[in-house]
Amino acid sequence: MDLQAGIVYGPVHSRRLGRSLGVNLAPAGFKTCNFNCSYCQYGWTKFPDTRDWPRPADIVDAVDQALAATPDVDHITVAGNGEPTMHPAFAPIAEGLFHVRALRAPHAKLALLSNGSTLSRLDVVYSLARFDVRSMKLDAGDATTFRLMIASGLSLGRLLANLRSIGQLTLQSMFVQDDEGVIDNTTPRAVDAWLEAITRVEPQSVDVYTIARATANPSLRKVPLATLDAIALRVTGLGIPARVFA
Repeated sequence: MDLQAGIVYGPVHSRRLGRSLGVNLAPAGFKTCNFNCSYCQYGWTKFPDTRDWPRPADIVDAVDQALAATPDVDHITVAGNGEPTMHPAFAPIAEGLFHVRALRAPHAKLALLSNGSTLSRLDVVYSLARFDVRSMKLDAGDATTFRLMIASGLSLGRLLANLRSIGQLTLQSMFVQDDEGVIDNTTPRAVDAWLEAITRVEPQSVDVYTIARATANPSLRKVPLATLDAIALRVTGLGIPARVFA
């Protein structure tokens, strides 16, 4: 999938969020992320990226103009080319989007899609209160599967501790298999470890899904709906609501 060329994109139809106006906080046309996910629709992360971030005022103005023209959206979704909370001015951006939403589309929900890697930053944590939907990534519960899928400098233990400290969040969990049998977080052992991690985080809900577009690792393939349903059923058995998106 091509990288977003500007700040605002869509509205697009999202499997999870309905009619969604996307907001890209990364430099236009460049992926900026501290994870290197094998299933990323924007390809592999290139380190380091030293390009300038868009100005907070420009981001808020772009969303303001987009909502003035098309206010009929279900969500205003901060995501874009990588990890949005890496923007050094994330806090004032979140504040500005909160007020623009209230003015232009008060019926819409403000959503954040994040990998949870920056939850040690107080400015990010305090800004989360401005979002109605806080979706954080958790695809694995054991270090080996986590490394194969994510390839991050952040340890799984630190990520779980950060997620647990937040509360009131939705975990978004991608399930994949590959042609070589190397990457597969649907095995009984991987799922058991993932479920244990979920009990540690204690989320409000879990979104279980699989790939829908081309991925950085071309050998990855979709997981059958029956497998996703079985995984989600085990989540609900923990007393946590789960949704499946195939």
